[in-house]
Amino acid sequence: MLHHLASQGWVCVSANYRLRPQAQHPDHLIDLKKIIAWVREHAHEYGADPSTLFVAGSSAGGHMAAPAALTPNDPAFQPGFEHADTSVTGVIYLNGWYGPYFDDDPASSPPAHITADAPPFLVAHGDLDPLVPVADARHFADRLRRTSASPVVYAELRGGNHAFDLYHSVRFEAVVDAVEGLTAWVRARERVAGLIRESAPAGLGPAGERRRPARAATGS
Repeated sequence: MLHHLASQGWVCVSANYRLRPQAQHPDHLIDLKKIIAWVREHAHEYGADPSTLFVAGSSAGGHMAAPAALTPNDPAFQPGFEHADTSVTGVIYLNGWYGPYFDDDPASSPPAHITADAPPFLVAHGDLDPLVPVADARHFADRLRRTSASPVVYAELRGGNHAFDLYHSVRFEAVVDAVEGLTAWVRARERVAGLIRESAPAGLGPAGERRRPARAATGS
């Protein structure tokens, strides 16, 4: 996926983070926040636009990406860099874990941080995943759709196992195409929204109507 996105002009950062037992929650989340802040500050050095930043993760990486995206600029997870911008444009959540971290702190689970201003999500999960029941993915996507004003795309992969993204397959090629499509659509959507904001009086839409939060209806 990273190679494909890079070939389409994206600047991709594959980052590491501290692991157990040396690290506990929220150490790993703080690490990811530091990465987001670093990319915001240095993206221009690599020819990237720092105003557009997606986070992606698979399995435990997905479990990290989701709460990082759902807690933008939260000082509790940004010790020493509280004023850094850690908001993101969207999230790619592949065969992720949806429960709490190992210490069973409920605040470490992604669903605990779902709010109406969550960014766009693409959630993909295999229906034969033996580690994370597909029902957990369905529940997360459904709750996100009912709460968030942003688009939520849920793809359930028939016959998909855990870590389906580790190997090249027709199934994963389709997921990569979906990721490329979503990121392109979100970027285009933001450009249009920016043009509308620039051309309209404060608090008004292009035709003078009051702006209202929009809920996008998406399918599998």
